[in-house]
Amino acid sequence: MIRAALLCLLLTTPLAAQPKRPAALLPFHEVVKIVASRFEGRLLAVRIDQPRPFELALGSDLVQELTLLSPQGNIILLRIDAVSGKVLDVRGRGINAARVRKESPRAGTGRMKENP
Repeated sequence: MIRAALLCLLLTTPLAAQPKRPAALLPFHEVVKIVASRFEGRLLAVRIDQPRPFELALGSDLVQELTLLSPQGNIILLRIDAVSGKVLDVRGRGINAARVRKESPRAGTGRMKENP
């Protein structure tokens, strides 16, 4: 009876025993585009790193860590999911000053619309 239960268990969970196949990593130029769309500065270094516990909880298997020098001279560290391109963590001084500002279509009017 125990043998039958073990055999049944082994036959129903073959996928759990197989190692997970790694997904294709984002190309370097795509990672640079993601960073450039959000932050200004010079890219100093890039490395592939193991995910931290909170990044594992978000579903990341591999992380690209980028070091950026902002126009103000601050070092900013970005951690990006190496497969999906999702920004996982941003640390450093002057993060808000280094962010790319997107112009709104109504920017510069300086007045609020009045109700008639």
